[in-house]
Amino acid sequence: MKYILKAAGNEPQSLKEVRSTPGSTYDDCNKADIRRALLKEQGHICAYCMSRISNDLDMMGRPKMNIEHYAAQSGEDGEKLRLNYFNMLGVCTGGEGGPAHLMHCDKSRKNTILTIDPRRPQCEDLVKYTANGTVFSGDERVETDLNQTLNLNIRSLKSGRAAAIQAAKITLKNYSKGAIQQQIKKLEQTGSEGKYEVYCQAAIYILRKKLHQL
Repeated sequence: MKYILKAAGNEPQSLKEVRSTPGSTYDDCNKADIRRALLKEQGHICAYCMSRISNDLDMMGRPKMNIEHYAAQSGEDGEKLRLNYFNMLGVCTGGEGGPAHLMHCDKSRKNTILTIDPRRPQCEDLVKYTANGTVFSGDERVETDLNQTLNLNIRSLKSGRAAAIQAAKITLKNYSKGAIQQQIKKLEQTGSEGKYEVYCQAAIYILRKKLHQL
């Protein structure tokens, strides 16, 4: 999971206008504006699993991402935060329409309260990875979030993380401290199109672990 720096300057003007209009609801929002802002803020990766998300439409005419309310809209806090940009995250479609056991991210979470929060820098320290792509945590509550609530260890996500880790290793010219540090720095930044590498934090974690062993 990668830390997301939420900034007031990223909020779409259209959302501000809806929020300032008495009687307005979430349905009145320009969702495309919100999605574009979240994509830019998150480097085009899902807030939970770090897979690629996009404002493009699929064959059914649906965006290849969803707008997640961290505090669920149905909860007491969610009612107050429904139009709050800081409560919004860009997430993948989470296996929508597929078998229940393969659903992940917000489609698996539904309205369950989470301990892990990608809006807090500590999320990167709480979430750990193995070279085969398994995600885990030493914190029991976060472990429940990752494995049960968000269902982030399904085969497709594990394979994606493992591939990202392997790709990061292959691009290393050698395992010197300088080479590893350079690769970590590259993964911590967005590319020319403002996109992070998918599953980048998994690769960063493994490279940092290797760096500490040198």
